[in-house]
Amino acid sequence: MFLKRLPRGAGWMTYSYVAGFALQGAYFVLLARALGAAEYGVFVGALSLVTVFASVAGLGSGNVLVLNTARDRERYRIQLGTALVYVSASFLPLLAITLLAAQLLAPNVITALLPLLISELLFTRVYDVGLQSFQSHDQLKGVAHLNVTTALLRVLLCGLFLWFGLEGAETWSWFYAAATVLIALAILAVCFARFGTPRLERESITTTWRLGVFFALGMSSRILLNDSDKFVLAGSGRTAEAGQYGAAHRLVNMAFAPLQAITYSLNTHLFRAGVHGYDAVWRILRRVLPISAGYVLVAGLALWLLAPLAVSILGSDYASVGQMLPVLAVLLVGQAGAYFFGDALMGLGRQGVRSVLQASVGVGVLILNLLLTPTYGWLAAASIAIGASLLLAALLCTVFFIGLHRERRAETETV
Repeated sequence: MFLKRLPRGAGWMTYSYVAGFALQGAYFVLLARALGAAEYGVFVGALSLVTVFASVAGLGSGNVLVLNTARDRERYRIQLGTALVYVSASFLPLLAITLLAAQLLAPNVITALLPLLISELLFTRVYDVGLQSFQSHDQLKGVAHLNVTTALLRVLLCGLFLWFGLEGAETWSWFYAAATVLIALAILAVCFARFGTPRLERESITTTWRLGVFFALGMSSRILLNDSDKFVLAGSGRTAEAGQYGAAHRLVNMAFAPLQAITYSLNTHLFRAGVHGYDAVWRILRRVLPISAGYVLVAGLALWLLAPLAVSILGSDYASVGQMLPVLAVLLVGQAGAYFFGDALMGLGRQGVRSVLQASVGVGVLILNLLLTPTYGWLAAASIAIGASLLLAALLCTVFFIGLHRERRAETETV
C-alpha cells in the first residue's frame, strides 16, 4: 500500500538521494574533521554565496527543457541547445556580480571563492542540464546512478585530500572545482550519446527566457532562503560558528533527502497533470502528503535524539551542533510544504506566482540576516530560517487551495 502511493520513479530517486546523501554524509564528516570548524565555515560561506548566483545561471532553461520535453520529446535537442547557450552567456556577467557581492558581504571568503566561480557558475549548471535531460525522458534510474556516482567521486576526492595531508578551505575549493568540471563534461558526453546532440533554434533562444526567468528566480530565492545565513555568519567573522551551523544544516538536508526524492520524481507527472487543472494535480499530491507528514515527524524526532551522536562523530570543534540540530529540525515542516505545493504550482504553469512569493520571502530573509545575524549569531539565523520556511509553505499552500476552490466552483456553476 505504501509503495502504491508513491509516484513512478520515486523508488529510484529515493535510492539516489538516500545513497547519495549517505555518501555525502561520509564526505561531509571527512571534510568537516579535516578542515576544522573555522575553515569549514569559510568553505561553506564561499559555496553558499556563489550558489545563490549560480542558481540564476542559464535563466531556468534547464527547467524549461524538462517541461517542454515531458510534453513533446521532439523538443529535446532544441531545448538542450538553448540551455547550453543560456548557461554560457550568463557566465561572465554572473562572475562579475558574484565577485562584487563577495567584496560587500563576505570579503574574508574570497580566496576560497575564486575556484568555485568557474565550477559553480558554469559547470555545475551544465551538470544540472545533464540530469534534467534524463529527468525529461522519465529515466530517473539514470539520474539516480549519476547522483550516486558523483557523491562517491567526491568521497574519494576527500580521501585523497586527507591522504596527501592537505589543509585549508582554499586548497579544498580547488579540489572541489576540478572534480565538478570533470563530472559535468562526462555527463554532457553521456547525454549527447544517449539522447542526441544539441540543436540551435532562433525562436527557442529568443523566447525561452520568458518562462525560464521565473524558474531561475524561484531557484535563486530558494537558495537565498536556505543559504544566506551561512555566508552572512562567515562574512561577519563568525567562521567557526558558521562551520558548526553549516554542519547542522547539512544534517537536516540529509534528513530531507527522501522527500526531495519524491518531489523530484513528481515533476514530470505534475507538468502533465497541470494541463488538466488543479484537481488533476491535487489527485497526485494527496497520495503522497500523508506519507510525507509521517516522515517529517519521524525524521525530526531522529535529529533531536541523535544530536549528541553527531557531535561525537564530527569532533569537539563542532560541540554546538548538539544545540543547533534540534532547533533546525523544525525546518523539515516548512521545507516539505514549500516543496510539494511549490512544485504543484509549477506544474500548473504558475511558476511566476511561486517565484514572486519565494523571492519576496528570500529578500526578507537576507535583510533580516544582515541586520540580526552578525550580532546574535546562529540563534538569529535559525529563527529567521524557520519562520521564513513556515511562512513560505503557508503562502504556497494558500495560493494552491484558492485556485482549487475557484476551479471547483466554476465547474459547479457550469453544471
